[in-house]
Amino acid sequence: MKPPPDTITRPGRIPRLYLDEEIIGHDLCITSKQAHYLRQVLRLKPGHAVTIFDGRGHECLASITKLSRDGAELRVMSTTAPIPESGLRVSLLQAIAKSEAMDLIVQKATELGVHEITPVITEFCVVKLDEERAERRLEHWRRVAQSACEQSGRHTPTLIEAPQPLAACLAGLPPAGTRLALDPYAESVYRGGRAQGDATAPLHLLIGPEGGLSERDLHLAARAGFTRARLGPRILRVETASMAACAIAQAYWGDLG
Repeated sequence: MKPPPDTITRPGRIPRLYLDEEIIGHDLCITSKQAHYLRQVLRLKPGHAVTIFDGRGHECLASITKLSRDGAELRVMSTTAPIPESGLRVSLLQAIAKSEAMDLIVQKATELGVHEITPVITEFCVVKLDEERAERRLEHWRRVAQSACEQSGRHTPTLIEAPQPLAACLAGLPPAGTRLALDPYAESVYRGGRAQGDATAPLHLLIGPEGGLSERDLHLAARAGFTRARLGPRILRVETASMAACAIAQAYWGDLG
């Protein structure tokens, strides 16, 4: 016997589902792809609870009233307050790494509260993307960010910009904020600090690919106001460096401390 529509059966942990539309009203329809995720991946059934959020400030507890291959219907039961975004606006300028490493960077950066990621093309990038492949990878990275957002309890997915050459990215940066380029051979060690002044100004972190940033890349960064810094005595893999830098920043200036 199915539970009545207004009754919620709560699994051990209520899953979260991102909807890229405003959550308005008390009945929502979702796509067959999202319904497949609820049915086949999460193994949910009508009557189960799910938290839905739209990245626009709305977050609700809902009950599944209908679930099939063709789609699902949800009834909003109550509104909830989303977790506040970190007060530290981290902008990660990440040189495009190989597939699995890049996915991991996007996933963990989202979990760590990074505001935006701009995939950049640097001299030592081994991944070559034509226009069509770049569009596919961009959509894939955005899905990774959305999934990490659902898992971590965060309300707003990390903004993933379109891949672009390093020089173009640097030229388009806003004037405010602190700019740091990770270089394992730099004299100074990054300890989470940033420039004094506006607390809302972004922290721009430039991190190279598997081969690191070249002298040409670092020269371009220096001309754009970036300071070189290293994370410690060891040379880290690109995904480790990205996660460590973001975590250090959040621990010192964000919401991990």
